[in-house]
Amino acid sequence: MTTRPKLIPLGRYLLPGVIAVGLFGIIAATVLAGEFGAAEGFPDVSIVSGIGYALIGEPAAAGSEALFQNTESFLVALILIAVALDAALDGALMTAKRDEEGDN
Repeated sequence: MTTRPKLIPLGRYLLPGVIAVGLFGIIAATVLAGEFGAAEGFPDVSIVSGIGYALIGEPAAAGSEALFQNTESFLVALILIAVALDAALDGALMTAKRDEEGDN
């Protein structure tokens, strides 16, 4: 006669998975409940040149004060990406150096 299958005891090791599913549910509910307006964009201007002028701090050279002010918010994202990429590169170099020396 076959025996009944034994269930895995529910323990603390399931907690990270439950938290991840809960966080996904919260984010999904927030996105689905949000109302987004029409996309606006930047008509007839170059965002790249606006970011460049914002990086060097030349609002007069940007031609339009509105372009300069609207592209300053992109700088935070660019700097955060640069810091994250630098940290990843440092980690990769440290790992490669450790492997080269033979340390595990």
